[in-house]
Amino acid sequence: MSHIFVQIASYRDPELTATVQDAIQKAVYPQNLTFGIMWQGKPGVDPLPVEYLPYCRLLLVDADRSRGVCWARSKTQSLWDGEPYILQIDSHMRFVHGWDELLLHMLRHCPSPKPLLTAYPPAYTPPDHLHPGEPTRLAASHFTEQGILSLASGTSLRYDIKPQLGMFIAAGFWFASAQILQDVPYDPQLYFQGEEINLAVRAWTHGWDIYHPNQIACYHEYTRPGKPRHWEEHHHWWHLDQTAHQRLRHLLQMEASSQIDLDRYGLGTQRSLSSYETFSGVNFRQQQLTNLARSGQPLFDRYSF
Repeated sequence: MSHIFVQIASYRDPELTATVQDAIQKAVYPQNLTFGIMWQGKPGVDPLPVEYLPYCRLLLVDADRSRGVCWARSKTQSLWDGEPYILQIDSHMRFVHGWDELLLHMLRHCPSPKPLLTAYPPAYTPPDHLHPGEPTRLAASHFTEQGILSLASGTSLRYDIKPQLGMFIAAGFWFASAQILQDVPYDPQLYFQGEEINLAVRAWTHGWDIYHPNQIACYHEYTRPGKPRHWEEHHHWWHLDQTAHQRLRHLLQMEASSQIDLDRYGLGTQRSLSSYETFSGVNFRQQQLTNLARSGQPLFDRYSF
């Protein structure tokens, strides 16, 4: 069983400890798990997973100094120490029994040298109520007023016998070889909206193939009533958001700016942005979606480009 580095960015989340506990208790090989956690909280107020410290590498930052989820995710990647596999999750998750073995099994059944598994998991309600759900594709939903592509769960994969090729990435749950940290490091200047399409386009142009699991591995808390949000506690959040949108529009060639240098956070060279648009049915400049984009099912296989 290979080691898995589980990277978690947590902002004042009371579910963090329960998430780590559930992952450990339901893994087949808990001794092969390491958690890299960027904890953004208030000392003495927000809990730390202290009873699980042997499994954890921690960065502790006062919540007042936080610059948002993508900044925090980029920090978690600095805690990686050579583990061969990476699982990125949010700090409010639950798992199925044997999730670690299941993810490795599904990844090995993806016919690609650089596969990535991702999905919007079904929901749970704390502490442990798992809602009925199915494994699904990710699909394009709509463009926001800011021109950012929003995603949604697509068609069910419950009757498929292996993971299915897709076009989009869910930031709160993806699993891949650690090579992705070298190819697609997190841009710390992203904020929140646009994170997922940034990941998808950059991964795909670096030669990664996106697959959606045909079995459920975990669950996610979506509504989170009463839980602190970064943008509710930081009045300057819109400055960060504005910078992130400018960088995303530059990346997607929606508008060019000589003031923006994406450096190592830009597109790859193995496939082009225009081929991704053909593959996914998304036109970024015109903000148009085909029926295939809305269904989440690509028109071509990965060998077409």
